[in-house]
Amino acid sequence: MSEKDYTTNDILLKLYNKHSTWLLMANKLTPLYYSITAEDIVQDMYVKIYEKIRDKKLKKTDIIVKGKVNAGVVYLTMHDMTVNIHRKKESYYPIKNDIKQDNQREEAEFFEKIDKVVDNFNWFYKKIFKLYTEEFQSMRKLSNATKISYKTVYNKIKICKDEIKKQLKNGK
Repeated sequence: MSEKDYTTNDILLKLYNKHSTWLLMANKLTPLYYSITAEDIVQDMYVKIYEKIRDKKLKKTDIIVKGKVNAGVVYLTMHDMTVNIHRKKESYYPIKNDIKQDNQREEAEFFEKIDKVVDNFNWFYKKIFKLYTEEFQSMRKLSNATKISYKTVYNKIKICKDEIKKQLKNGK
């Protein structure tokens, strides 16, 4: 059978016969932090190749060469798909709202614990730490604005941070 005589179904069947090879290839292409699995990529690759053939963007003779599947076309298709997922900078599957809400709740509880610790500081430490975290975010800027030496600001902020770490570690 010549490459031109292959139907789309024949091509997809030939592709599927090497399914385990494509899975290994997809595993190499997907970083660990992706929310998409190699199986998903391979399934999407079949669909993508089918659509390219249907839309005449890909010739059947480019996929089947001398009766064998051209792995280069498959690799490029899967590579492009994984790169596009990364470019979007959003997860392949939408994150459910309840997961986001749980994370926001945990984050809010964490900051409440920090606020409780800061509230127990003496007035000077509390004031300098609040200015640093809420207004200036830079020890140098805080030092210049308050005319307190940089070394003093640095030491006081370090003491505050160490106390916060200690209190959170002890579970208070």
